[in-house]
Amino acid sequence: MASELVRLSDYTLEPFGDGNGLKNINLALSKGEAFSIRTDSPDDAHLLLRGLATLDPPKSGQFFYKGKELDFSDYRSLLAYKKKVGYIAPDATLITNRSMRDNLMLMRYYFENSTSIPMSDQAIELCKVFELEKGLDFKPPELDHEENRLFLIVRELSKNPEILIAERPRDFLRTKSFEILKAVLRNVMKKNVAFVFFSTDEAFKKEFSDGQILI
Repeated sequence: MASELVRLSDYTLEPFGDGNGLKNINLALSKGEAFSIRTDSPDDAHLLLRGLATLDPPKSGQFFYKGKELDFSDYRSLLAYKKKVGYIAPDATLITNRSMRDNLMLMRYYFENSTSIPMSDQAIELCKVFELEKGLDFKPPELDHEENRLFLIVRELSKNPEILIAERPRDFLRTKSFEILKAVLRNVMKKNVAFVFFSTDEAFKKEFSDGQILI
């Protein structure tokens, strides 16, 4: 039996944008499972992805991670979960006054209580794969939009996430970068990562999802 990572129980999130909101959602996500979201409302898909990333607190309901309920009243108590989630979406951001190298390292600086630790071999390799090595010492405003999105992808994937969340990656990447991302994701999925995403790219959905979440 697959090992359950996340369970939402009677989970309700307030509407976002033009969406209807999510009411009394019940969802279980286990290691190695991959789901695409099917919906007529992109804003509701966005809301569910943000909810899974614990970026929006619920109006009501419970969020369990490995059987333990998360406490949204204490942000620090959510950090151990956030550390295990990779969130690749248009509203994910980088810190504009820090170098890309620092942006990739800030979570490790926090959890390891040191600013002198080296980049992991995985982060270095991902920078090479996406051809980003020359941009490490630049700040986000000094690079173009796609380079920023690629550095964000490297940041999230180099967490070694247990759960990966992605929203319409094809929309903000050129064809070459999107093809590289797909190659990287094929390797990521071999690591038994749980994957939830929203995409309008039918070929992407067919390759990377085993089932659908219907909203």
